[in-house]
Amino acid sequence: MAWGSFTLSREGRKRLATVLRALLIVQLVISLLLVLFCYNASFRVMSLLKQVHRFTVFLFYGLIVLQTYCMKLQYTSGLRLVSWLVRSPHWPRADVAVRVWLVSSSLVALNGLLVYAACRGTIKALMKELSSSLRVGIAQYLTEPSWKYLIDTMQIELSCCGVEQPSDWHEIPWINLDFLNEDSVIVMKLAGTDGKLLPPVTPYSCCMPEVLVACYHDPFQQAMWRGAWAAGPALGGATLHARGCVEAMRAPLARTLLALQLFNVLVLLLQASGGRVGPSTIFMECQFTSSDTAL
Repeated sequence: MAWGSFTLSREGRKRLATVLRALLIVQLVISLLLVLFCYNASFRVMSLLKQVHRFTVFLFYGLIVLQTYCMKLQYTSGLRLVSWLVRSPHWPRADVAVRVWLVSSSLVALNGLLVYAACRGTIKALMKELSSSLRVGIAQYLTEPSWKYLIDTMQIELSCCGVEQPSDWHEIPWINLDFLNEDSVIVMKLAGTDGKLLPPVTPYSCCMPEVLVACYHDPFQQAMWRGAWAAGPALGGATLHARGCVEAMRAPLARTLLALQLFNVLVLLLQASGGRVGPSTIFMECQFTSSDTAL
């Protein structure tokens, strides 16, 4: 039920309609910024992830687009409702239409919270799946060209190395004995019974291009630097990306989730601002009379 009853002049009616339209346009802009920011913040990561987890990536973007489209429909309908009330101040169903619009606005705001929760759960599950997938990819790095291309691209573009840390390359068997000289004493010492090795070797894509010294990623092929490796094990790590690829992918997705949460909070503030900010309770507080100059 409305809290007050007053009469507005024709000019007052137009001014109120202008305020309501402005606030609705603000919320439309928020919905546009939501989808643009989320897309730009996560595009590079998602373009890599879709090669491994296509369905999850599409689900994540689909949830964001769903909320944006719901906001667009809701606030464009609000603009039409305002225009209709200005043109037809004596419309007998105005109160019912406004209340229906208010209820649907609350549902859209609630849907935003549900979408945020769903996106958060999706990203959490995606990170778990990604960790397992990348370990499989490292194990097949030299046997599957698609995995080699994906991992190299990921490590170069995201400035990362390994799954959780660069030492993952030293713990996951990815070099078969067939790729090395079997007569080498070092190779035979490092070789396992399954014919795979765990040498301190990482791909060149782990190297930091900013470091203006030789990248110590392969002691077998960098014989001149073996002394430096033996003297200081940390020397090689100083030229490699220290961040794991799972963390490198989690960071932009976390920013996307934060933006989604902030946008939803802003919409809720506009929706439930007590009639001082958004159009919702302004409609509820104004009981327009049926006089000739009333809305």
